[in-house]
Amino acid sequence: MSNNKRLRLERTSDENIIRNWFENISSEEESFGEDSDSDEDILFRSDHDTNSEEEATDSKIDEAPENANNFYIGKDGITKWCKIKPPVNVRTRAHNIITHLPGPRREARGNKSQIEILNLFIDDNITRIITHCTNIYIETIRDKFQRSRDARLTDVTEIRAFIGLLYQIGSFRCSRKNIHQLWDNSKGNGMESCYLTMSEKRFRFLVRCLRFDDVRDRAARKQFDKLAPIRDIFTLMVDNFQKYFCASEYLTIDEQLLAFRGKCPFRQYIPSKPAKYGIKTFALVDPKTVYTLNLETYLGTQPDGPYKISNASRDVVLRLVEPIVGTNRNITGDNWFTSIPLITSLKEKKLTYVGAIRKNKREIPKEFLPNKQRVETSTVFGFQKDCTLVSYCPQKNKTVLAISSMHHDDEIDEETGDKKKPDIITFYNRTKTGVDLVDQYCQNYNVARNTKRWPMVVFYNLLNVAAINALCIYKSNNMGNIKIKKIDFLQNLSWELIKPQIKLRSTIETLPIELRRRAKLLLGEKETTVTETEKPDGSRGRCYDCGRARDKTTRRWCCKCKKWMCGDHLKDICKNCVL
Repeated sequence: MSNNKRLRLERTSDENIIRNWFENISSEEESFGEDSDSDEDILFRSDHDTNSEEEATDSKIDEAPENANNFYIGKDGITKWCKIKPPVNVRTRAHNIITHLPGPRREARGNKSQIEILNLFIDDNITRIITHCTNIYIETIRDKFQRSRDARLTDVTEIRAFIGLLYQIGSFRCSRKNIHQLWDNSKGNGMESCYLTMSEKRFRFLVRCLRFDDVRDRAARKQFDKLAPIRDIFTLMVDNFQKYFCASEYLTIDEQLLAFRGKCPFRQYIPSKPAKYGIKTFALVDPKTVYTLNLETYLGTQPDGPYKISNASRDVVLRLVEPIVGTNRNITGDNWFTSIPLITSLKEKKLTYVGAIRKNKREIPKEFLPNKQRVETSTVFGFQKDCTLVSYCPQKNKTVLAISSMHHDDEIDEETGDKKKPDIITFYNRTKTGVDLVDQYCQNYNVARNTKRWPMVVFYNLLNVAAINALCIYKSNNMGNIKIKKIDFLQNLSWELIKPQIKLRSTIETLPIELRRRAKLLLGEKETTVTETEKPDGSRGRCYDCGRARDKTTRRWCCKCKKWMCGDHLKDICKNCVL
């Protein structure tokens, strides 16, 4: 950010009023206006509703701390929440000033090629690792095959074509369809791009043999890492997600459940999810662009070693937000993540937080809990120097609790009409859907196939997320110039991935002639015509129409197309009829 102008914010007299107000509440707390003295680059100003042109007023503020009725006391008997909102500041608070401009970064900036954008995430390093590890596994099972060609080694071009077929099949929503139905074209309903790229037998073989680590030392690595079978690929792809995009001012943290019912040491059961059983993954998502910035797989309790980490909700959030520390962005999370210590920790990292909070937290006063005496659509606010607590009553004996370190007022959203929802609640509802949108996009064109191996489930999810992120960057770089649907985007990507493999197969002389002809037709190449006028005496060839099934050889051929033909498919005709 060295090319941007630096702006030093000057203090105003309003900060002194705010500082005195909070010092009277608790002499041990820091001054409220501390964050206003900022010397960071200002690249983008968010639309947080905290900037006001009104002057601060100190009416009844000096007397407020002296009156015990001006506080709500938490269930712990220690935490205080002031009933009076803090004075209105005339300037935007420092934690509401975004310091990094959202959008694509590095090589992704200005890149308008769909396949080149995807290659930023699934780069050469990743495909080489997959190819190498897959070949290692193939070497270990080759002795089980009678013919060595049935277990031949793979290469980078074929692995990329395999990924392209997954995207192609997913774009037609056929990922759960039987493989034979996709390749079988006996009735004209097969997918031509599939059987021209590779045979059905080869595709099944790759699905079975695809590996992401060296199987020879996996047992040793699993002693201290449950994610060892896919740790390297997972880390590389997530790093690429963070490297090429800067998220907008609001982000969401939530959990995904990747459907899986096979054997897995960290499989989870979540009855509220549609799949119920699967692999739980935490995600940091930009709800504005549906870009996934960070992922973390829930592994339960890891063995002692470098990968043993805490699974407490606070620690999970702090690990997920590492890519955006110090950028003054806001995090939205549900009540599983929310706690007062989390908000304090995020503030130290120059991040704000908005989220629902559970009523069993010791810091919440009893006045904020469900009460039959509460009036419908009523709202109760509690203020501290770092955050605001709100309790909204949508109906009798029910309350919605939320907390925010971004909002410092008691504003009611006028657009909600008679429901009179506070701004904190409506903001939470608008920004909490980021991960849900990613789940929805993944399910619409899912590349995942039925499998009994949990590393494949994680890999399929990485492919889904990579395609969505690539689409986000593509739209950002082509904003206002082009509109593209996700299905078209996926099909374009899949074609660029499988095209080199189809071109390679069209040159293999041992493949059926018709297969090579269709491949060249699909590639847009001109069909080569036979130039020979006659065949050598005594030569024999397989009948073109009989094919390999009958394997019938003949010495006769068609004088026009020069194809071998047996007597069953060749008619004799005199020279007069030819004329």
